[in-house]
Amino acid sequence: MDDEHSITQLTTEETLKFLSEISFGGLALSIKGHPDIFPINFAIHTRSSDHVVAYIRTSPGTKLYATAVGSPLALEADRIEGNIATSAVLYGTGRMVQHPDEFDLVDSLGLTAWVAVRKRDVIAIEVERVSGRKFRLGPAPTSTISETPD
Repeated sequence: MDDEHSITQLTTEETLKFLSEISFGGLALSIKGHPDIFPINFAIHTRSSDHVVAYIRTSPGTKLYATAVGSPLALEADRIEGNIATSAVLYGTGRMVQHPDEFDLVDSLGLTAWVAVRKRDVIAIEVERVSGRKFRLGPAPTSTISETPD
């Protein structure tokens, strides 16, 4: 990020690296036209930049219902370090984890529930697209809106 740019687009590889370092974020979904966001912890498994899966442990409820009916999902995570904020979003379709080998993979990623509740169900988000950006935090520029190009 150079001094002239306050916002920098991350590459897919940079975005996936960032997401692999984070374990807390928000899961956005919409059921029957009603949006909702849930705080979640997650783990990312990357076989290649073309095959990425995000895993979430959950209990029966809205997240599982959204997965069952094929609702598109978005997972978002942020971090602020000093005067730099990083934000990443992955988009995809959820499915229930059912195969014992995949449960073993999830366990190997260290994905555990953060609350004192046993969460047996695991949602896998088959990632279709990622987006990431870095922002330089600080005071607004001194130019007015009319001086700012479109």
